[in-house]
Parts: sequence; structure tokens; C-alpha cells
Amino acid sequence: MDFGKLKHRITIQVSKDTQDPVTGKLIKTWSVFVTLWASVVDLSTKDQIAAKAAQSTIQARAKVRYSSKSAQIESTMRVLFDGYYYKIDGKPMRDPDSRREYLTINLATGDMAWNKG
Repeated sequence: MDFGKLKHRITIQVSKDTQDPVTGKLIKTWSVFVTLWASVVDLSTKDQIAAKAAQSTIQARAKVRYSSKSAQIESTMRVLFDGYYYKIDGKPMRDPDSRREYLTINLATGDMAWNKG
């Protein structure tokens, strides 16, 4: 992979349940897990149609350099990119050759809960 193509900054966020100090109710809060350089590519129209046929909401893919931190990314996390929140669809995929060069993360549009801070 040409790492010079990693021209976008994405922020991976992790959720945590915290207790509201006033009401005592559990609320979901998001915090930064890691910020990475990535190559983010929107799906082609053909790929979007295929994704919808499979009942998937994948809109884009992000490739990031493999590291001990990026290897910990999970589908329960979300991605902040260009002012939008994306759900991570499935487990990030390792590259097919060395499996330690880069990860491909499928980015899906989520419901409104994913788009709240």
C-alpha cells in the first residue's frame, strides 16, 4: 500500500455508559480511542446498489495503517470523518498479503443514535 495516499484524518471513538449525576440514569458517551491517517473512499454507485441488495448500509471504506492500536478497532466503535459519524460495519479486514500492513474498515450510515455526540 502507498501510505502517501493516507490523506484523511479519521477519529475512532469508543462508547462508554456513564451515570448522569442529576438523574442517575445511564447514558452513552463517546470518547476518542485513536485518531489515524486514512484513505477514505466512497462506494461506487454499483457497490452501493449491491450493498443495499444485501441489506447493508455501507457507504464508504477507510484504509488505515496496521498498528497495535488500529488492530484493537471493533465494530462497537464509530468513526468521525469530515463532520459525520459512521458505524463500523463488521470487523476491520487485514490486508490479504502480509496481514500486518493495513486494515480496511467498512463505514456504514447508522441510525440517529450514531450521529449524536
